[in-house]
Amino acid sequence: MQASSLAVRWAALSDVGLQRVRNEDAFLVEPGLSYAVVADGMGGHNAGDVAARIVIDTIGEVLRQRLPEYGVDARASALRAAVLAANDAVRAAAARDRGLTGMGATVVVANPCADGLIFASVGDSRLYRLRAGRLDQLTHDHTMLQELVDGGMISPEQARRVPFRGMLTRALGVEDEVLVDVGRTDLQPGDLLLMCSDGLTDMVDADELASLLAAPGDVQACAATLVASANAEGGRDNITVVLAAVTDDRSPNAGG
Repeated sequence: MQASSLAVRWAALSDVGLQRVRNEDAFLVEPGLSYAVVADGMGGHNAGDVAARIVIDTIGEVLRQRLPEYGVDARASALRAAVLAANDAVRAAAARDRGLTGMGATVVVANPCADGLIFASVGDSRLYRLRAGRLDQLTHDHTMLQELVDGGMISPEQARRVPFRGMLTRALGVEDEVLVDVGRTDLQPGDLLLMCSDGLTDMVDADELASLLAAPGDVQACAATLVASANAEGGRDNITVVLAAVTDDRSPNAGG
């Protein structure tokens, strides 16, 4: 697919939910460089909102310098470097301020371009792709629950019925070194990407997500519907969604 044949329409929304007093999620969308970031401050830890903001700011700074590079490999390297820099920045901030000790965050970064989608993640914030009515989770959760599924101790169906996905096994700010998952896949006009914090996916199951994403309408209205659905199910956590609708840029509605 030629670069001139692809465009992305973005939408994003974050909500405190119904049971939290502050929003410890953060997001960044940069249409010009075609990337977005969702970070979720770790619940129960000090200054989760501070950690999420540090992650967003650091990744944005690195990617503004590096994403003008061309080629899939260069973009994958840029995303990995940005997430690693965010881990360092969270730890450095906690070291400077004793009141921030123990803070951390999850993160998912996505960079859709004409030569394909590059993404990176740490933790349990997720990236999905809806294509022709089929919803695929592109990221892999770093949780104890997911390890039980991977080890064959419970089925994916059983895991979907667990109200909470379990303790994180990987997050930014916890260790000096962190393993970053980096992936790549193709993109087609008509694809819809969803990036989100677990405040959405703990409340709304995959079947309902697929139905809501496939409904006709504007992507910003879809984002609002997703947040409202999570709140209708109890809104136990902060809810953040970023949508990226991939279009043929010859379409009159294509744009950033």
